[in-house]
Amino acid sequence: MGDPLGQFEVEKREHEMKMRKMEQEMEEVFEMKVQEKLQKLKDIEADLNRRKDQMKRALEQQQKDLQDKRKQFDEDKQMFEQEHQRYLEELEASMKTAAQNATLNTGKKGDSKKEEKHKKKP
Repeated sequence: MGDPLGQFEVEKREHEMKMRKMEQEMEEVFEMKVQEKLQKLKDIEADLNRRKDQMKRALEQQQKDLQDKRKQFDEDKQMFEQEHQRYLEELEASMKTAAQNATLNTGKKGDSKKEEKHKKKP
């Protein structure tokens, strides 16, 4: 038979080699999982940045549209106010003319009645 102490040393070295090999494999698996997780995080970050940029562009477009609508509203409001002012001025002028005509007509009718009275007296 062989030397039991020598046999123990051989088994011990084989066991240590086996343990180092298992440890190395575990470290490789761990490192691979860490890399996968890091890649997944990078992908998520890229997706979030892409979505943020899309939302930012959409918001900027909405702001531009709102500014355009506000500008159009202000222009329409100004045009309406000008037309309304013109209408009021025309209405006022018409009313003045109508009032003047009524005054003249009233005066003429009165004059006509006076003339008729004078004609009837003789």
